Amino acid sequence: MASVSTNISTPTDDKDLVELSGYHAYLNYKVNNKVNVNGNNYLVIDKVDNPVTGLNALTVVNMENKEISIVYVGTDPGQKQDILTDIQLMSDLTPAQIADARNYFNEMDKKYQSAGGIKSISGNSLGGALVGSVATQHPDVKAVTLNPALLPEGMMDPAKKYDNITNYFSSYDALTKGLSALDLHTRIPGHQYEIFNGIPVPSFGHIGTNHTGYLKNDDGSQSYKIGIPGQPGAGEIFIDADAHIVTSLWTGSPLYGGNTEYIEINKENLLLLAERLESHVKARLDTANLYLAHSVDIVEDEGSRLYERITKLQEIFEESFENLIGDPLFAGITAAGSLLKGEIDDLISLLDQAESCCRSLNSVLNSPPAELVEHLFKIEFSVEGLFGEARNQLYEMKAEVDGLSKVLANMISELIPELFKGGTDLWYDAVVGELRAHYGIINGNKDKLINQIFEFKTQIEGTASSFESRDHSIGGSIRSGRDIPDAAGPVQKTTALVLEESPYLKVRMRIKEVQLDLAFNTFTGFAYTQLFPCLVALEALTVIVEATLESISSAIKGAAHLGMNYTLPGKLIGMFTDFDDKITAFVHDALKPLDDMAATIEGIREGAGRLIIQFPSLLANFRPYLDQAIFNTTSYANVQLYNLAAFSILREMEMTFTDVVTQLGQNKANAIDTLCEVSEKVTANMGILGEQVDRGTIN
Repeated sequence: MASVSTNISTPTDDKDLVELSGYHAYLNYKVNNKVNVNGNNYLVIDKVDNPVTGLNALTVVNMENKEISIVYVGTDPGQKQDILTDIQLMSDLTPAQIADARNYFNEMDKKYQSAGGIKSISGNSLGGALVGSVATQHPDVKAVTLNPALLPEGMMDPAKKYDNITNYFSSYDALTKGLSALDLHTRIPGHQYEIFNGIPVPSFGHIGTNHTGYLKNDDGSQSYKIGIPGQPGAGEIFIDADAHIVTSLWTGSPLYGGNTEYIEINKENLLLLAERLESHVKARLDTANLYLAHSVDIVEDEGSRLYERITKLQEIFEESFENLIGDPLFAGITAAGSLLKGEIDDLISLLDQAESCCRSLNSVLNSPPAELVEHLFKIEFSVEGLFGEARNQLYEMKAEVDGLSKVLANMISELIPELFKGGTDLWYDAVVGELRAHYGIINGNKDKLINQIFEFKTQIEGTASSFESRDHSIGGSIRSGRDIPDAAGPVQKTTALVLEESPYLKVRMRIKEVQLDLAFNTFTGFAYTQLFPCLVALEALTVIVEATLESISSAIKGAAHLGMNYTLPGKLIGMFTDFDDKITAFVHDALKPLDDMAATIEGIREGAGRLIIQFPSLLANFRPYLDQAIFNTTSYANVQLYNLAAFSILREMEMTFTDVVTQLGQNKANAIDTLCEVSEKVTANMGILGEQVDRGTIN
């Protein structure tokens, strides 16, 4: 058994207990393993791993203050008993694991009684429920949990407060969110406080780390990698739960529940406050600033690729349109000299060819001996009128195709770039422009706030150095802005500072969704009023042309058939001449270009018909590409994640400064009262900046 000293000093704090339960508890330590937690050294002095009940726990000693703690290990998906216990925790049973946890506490408390016994216990998930089950029976023991499971119904007294138990709920923990939604969190004893760690990404891997509060990386790092290394905006977001527990700048005690212990405002504590502003507040704000800088980098990169985004969207729509038709004739339909218009010119040439053949056929039919047939039976063959109709229809079709090409070209070259415009100031690149403008104000306000904080730090240091002798004169100096030098030196005057309001992102990050809806509605409106009628008209013309070509073909076949088979003189003459061979040849020559025309017209009609039928799908399928072009979806999500991480820090700093206001406010000295006024302004400005950053977070 490890030797333990009885020299107890400052109790083990919540941050260490949270890290022990959410991270180190899952690393399979052995007895005598050393563990470093936030710069404090711990030694594992006992361990239990009961395969029957599934209980897994560590007993550790804080080598800095010699305090002994038990860390109950949370749910292990590989252990059947843990899963069974999780199910039983939903009932009014007392699982064997809970009984075992209580027995283990009693055993360790007795074993180390000479060293002061067990002073604190902690656990995550199922381990948190085990902590609750033990702590409800031992109100003198400090208990800290992270995202605990609930206790079986009836195990805790709802009338008791259980002030010895503190439960931290991570913002994006699925378990505690679910329990709260079902109003089952009332079966978690003690105080419940939210900490702003984790990441709101719905993936299985993130669900686990949001619940334990930590990553299990081999190198011990506690950050999610965002973006691609080397690319604009690539960075990391730190998620370790204990770093997000807000504590007093003086005592390190958690600032939750309004239980702040008042401290004496003297020279030493003022200097400590100034030092913590530098070492703690500055470090946290530097991290928030880095997050915001990454967001700005992403926005600037997106803005620099506007032309690329527009061009790609144009190409996607053009390809989608042509691929949907499925006929190579429509390739390049958006160009002024498209293949389809050239093909219509070829159709007109084929029509001319067919008409020429019909003239030759007419000549044969009206030459001897056909003249005799005509003389006797009055047969007349003339299709000039039909050819004229077909020619006019083809010219009309060509004009319709030209109109279609112009509409498409206008959609691609003029309309698609317009889809990016919008936002508060009608930016050419709506979402990028809105974010740029908003970040411009945020960055300006952030710089003002940081300057205000460090001006406040200088004032605190000046006040501390002259605290006893110059109380009233210092207060007047700060308020008036006049320096009153003496042996202690002047006190920094207060600079008048007002943060700039932002008129941007009033709909928060829904700005992209709003822009997408506006752009898509504009696009579909234009498509249905300008493009769709062209397709309908083109299809209708193809039907008309097909009918005219069919009439011409029927007329040619009918005249030849009548000339060769239904006139007796014709039959007789045919027996002695090549009359019927000539007619057959000319009929074939006339019909072939007509058949070729009919096949091409059919292809055009089917292509236009497919577009008409699938027109809604064409537009609907365009929307995701438009969404991506307005602002890359992944990059946009990363901007929100960075903003959320920065906002979390600002919320924590606002809580920190609220405590500063509370502490300074309970001192009636004139100079301290004035410092309190300054700290109130810092707190208010922290809230203003936080609200502006919050506009850029998840909707």
